[in-house]
Amino acid sequence: MEQVQLSNSETKFSVGQLSGYLDQPIDELRLIKENKYCYIFKAVSDKQPFIIKQYKGEDPSLVTTEAEALDFYHTIAEKDSDLIDSRAIKLIKEKNLLSIGYVEGEPFSELLYRSRRNPELQQQAVRNMRILGRFLNRLYSLTVSEDSVPSPFLFEYSDYCAEKLRRLLLFGGTTFRHIIDETHELSEQFRNADVPTSFIHGDFVFLNIHISGDRVGLIDLANTNRHSHLLNDLYNLLLALDNMVIPNKLKQRLREALKDGLGDLQFPTIAHHFYYEYHRRRWLMLKLGSFNPKDLLQGMRGLFGFAVPFKPERMF
Repeated sequence: MEQVQLSNSETKFSVGQLSGYLDQPIDELRLIKENKYCYIFKAVSDKQPFIIKQYKGEDPSLVTTEAEALDFYHTIAEKDSDLIDSRAIKLIKEKNLLSIGYVEGEPFSELLYRSRRNPELQQQAVRNMRILGRFLNRLYSLTVSEDSVPSPFLFEYSDYCAEKLRRLLLFGGTTFRHIIDETHELSEQFRNADVPTSFIHGDFVFLNIHISGDRVGLIDLANTNRHSHLLNDLYNLLLALDNMVIPNKLKQRLREALKDGLGDLQFPTIAHHFYYEYHRRRWLMLKLGSFNPKDLLQGMRGLFGFAVPFKPERMF
């Protein structure tokens, strides 16, 4: 393989150049994903896999943020036998390049779908969920801050989702006719509550959680936020669980295991309300605003099923 050509033709690196930048010989290189922010490659060096991410554009803030988040995750995972370790191997800010330790295993979503008729795999999934709960508890205890205010992005994105839902052709004028005022009111109540902030993964869904036996590892720490809250990650994961087509009894066991792992953490109702609605509205916006029939079907199923407005009895 002599050259990697990135699809937008803005940048191209030979394998030799990448090897030089990263101080690591590359024997194999394969593009596994591209999004609007970066290219993600799986590389092999001396039979050992690792990940290379190249961020688009010139701004190094995103690649730096991910490298710092990986370093933080590494400090936790290296001391926890239940977690699969990963770290930032090398950051080259001027090239927007980052090499990352490979997280073995399969996405948690795949395990859950394979477990639908397999009691042994279901039991494994329940153990994995308990580990995730303990990890979130640990993450919160290490990063909770009484002095920090929530990231402005949370409120900006809440407003964005509300506006998009209000403009939906089928439901905007009926189901979501009051959503903009409701969003502003909820955000103001949350701001005034002075809820402590904490570090979050930022895209805490089953696809970004890898499972290898009874060990759990995280990938894609590109959306971390040091000024959010554990409940942000929690309700993101729970909504993803609600959307999965797996037995309801298994969903309940997974929820109970997650709660058991979280321990006795208690948060004010307004924090639950804000982050529940944050992810409910985000999810509905993405699904109901999609041109993909599968997404639209999921959105309809959620709108008239599990993705209902917050009530205190829905607090996790």
